[in-house]
Amino acid sequence: MNKKLLAKTALLSGMVIGFTSICAIDIICKRVSKKKENDLNHLSPEILDWINEQSFEELSIQSDDGLTLHAQLLKSPHQTDKVLIAIHGYHSYNLKEYAHYLKFYHDLGFHILLPDNRAHGKSEGKYVGFGWLDRLDCIKWIYKIKEYFHRDLQVVLHGISMGSATVLMASGEDLPNDVKCIISDCGFTSVYDELKHESKNHQIISSLILPTATLLSKKRVGYSFKEASTIEQVKKSKTPTLFIHGDQDDFVPTYMAYDLYNACAADKDLLIVEGAKHAESYLVNQELCEKTIVEFMQQYIR
Repeated sequence: MNKKLLAKTALLSGMVIGFTSICAIDIICKRVSKKKENDLNHLSPEILDWINEQSFEELSIQSDDGLTLHAQLLKSPHQTDKVLIAIHGYHSYNLKEYAHYLKFYHDLGFHILLPDNRAHGKSEGKYVGFGWLDRLDCIKWIYKIKEYFHRDLQVVLHGISMGSATVLMASGEDLPNDVKCIISDCGFTSVYDELKHESKNHQIISSLILPTATLLSKKRVGYSFKEASTIEQVKKSKTPTLFIHGDQDDFVPTYMAYDLYNACAADKDLLIVEGAKHAESYLVNQELCEKTIVEFMQQYIR
């Protein structure tokens, strides 16, 4: 094969890999249709009835890159400075992810802020932030709720899956003193690690395409898959964190919880729930999760 043919073959291969990588990025990072996203069919009639009885207030913020992001606020019927900010996961939305937790935190006397992440629910955005862009949005929500109540607060950040990565990534930033602790449920160590895991197990993105997709991700979606590192952020954290993970999680593998726990520089605790798959810890053992969360928060919330 002569040099010209080799060069043409290499160029063509590069173009194919580049195009395939962009397609893979779009498949992974583009928002899904609201029709697919917004359903509460998974809820029991009792939970759904309770949610329908509640009165939610609509709030919004502008992200640093100009997106209008929306949230729902469920206020406590009592005077309190306790606020839960609940961050949902990938291709979900606020109520769908936190329906099972709402009454628990409501009965504990919290105001509950339920943001829709960028490119999810009612919020604007073409591409999912995978926690990295969302970490900055989360911090904006903290200041928004402080402004709303016009006082110092006791804020708990609770994240599930990608939402867990969001609050953990936020913990590596300079958070206001109002943030007292974090509940992290089944977060991943980094976007790159999660995509690498998926390339081996479920073929969302091929392991051959991942390096090129990572190189192109910054320009395509505004962040690099490698820079979006949860584990590097928790190394800088000063916020007490409870890590929760199911021991049967094959989507975000359980070893990631141990890696994050070991890397976290703040006060911390770890709960591994037997028999729980991804984001199912609360459903599998509600009593244990609630007991552990309450005991953990009591150390930091008055």
